[in-house]
Amino acid sequence: MAFLTNLLSTMLNTLAEITGSYGLAIIGMALVVMIITFPLNLKQMQFSHKMKLVNPQIEELKKKYKDPEKLNEETLALWKKYGINPAAGCLPLLIQFPIIIAMFGVLRQPEVFSSAPSFLGLNLVLPNAEQTFWVLIRQNIGYIVVPILSVLTTVIQQKQMSQGGQDAAMMRSMNLFLPVLMGWITISYPTAVGIYWVSRNVLTIGQHYLVSQALDRQLGLEEGTQQNAKRRKTGKDS
Repeated sequence: MAFLTNLLSTMLNTLAEITGSYGLAIIGMALVVMIITFPLNLKQMQFSHKMKLVNPQIEELKKKYKDPEKLNEETLALWKKYGINPAAGCLPLLIQFPIIIAMFGVLRQPEVFSSAPSFLGLNLVLPNAEQTFWVLIRQNIGYIVVPILSVLTTVIQQKQMSQGGQDAAMMRSMNLFLPVLMGWITISYPTAVGIYWVSRNVLTIGQHYLVSQALDRQLGLEEGTQQNAKRRKTGKDS
């Protein structure tokens, strides 16, 4: 973890030298991390997309098969048909946790921003023990924008990644917990942390939208190819 923290700190300082702003450097770091972790994000998005497709069929299987063993057998067969690996939904997120934790660790160090602590009128190292969030918003109402955006973008991102069906119902508590947690973090820790989280969310939302559009087009092409193949086969048989 120390190696990762040092690496991210070096990257942040390099970007700050290039852009002349630690605020822009934080946004740049969110972009760099997103690019680096794109292969993992892609696996997660593919898994989520496929689960949205098969969940209605799984619900039909639950109505059709009351025997748990038979239901499991048919569910596994459906997952195999669509190339779904349950581990693909969790593993990419677990691998990314160390990066997020290390990045938060870097952004919580006041000395990192000693040369340029402000961005858009907000102090990147505040709030702290002496100047709490509630004190700061009385001085500058702009400090409330970051927590609001943090909660809003987290909700949007979770909605994008929701798989629907029963799985979504089981995740409802988590979908409520994470936005509340991030809202609390962004009013309790330095503004730099909130700016990174919001930037990360906005970039991830855009990435997810573009990938989903591509997956929808790919699915449409695959379904069209399969239908044409069936029609040709039917024509030959007749």
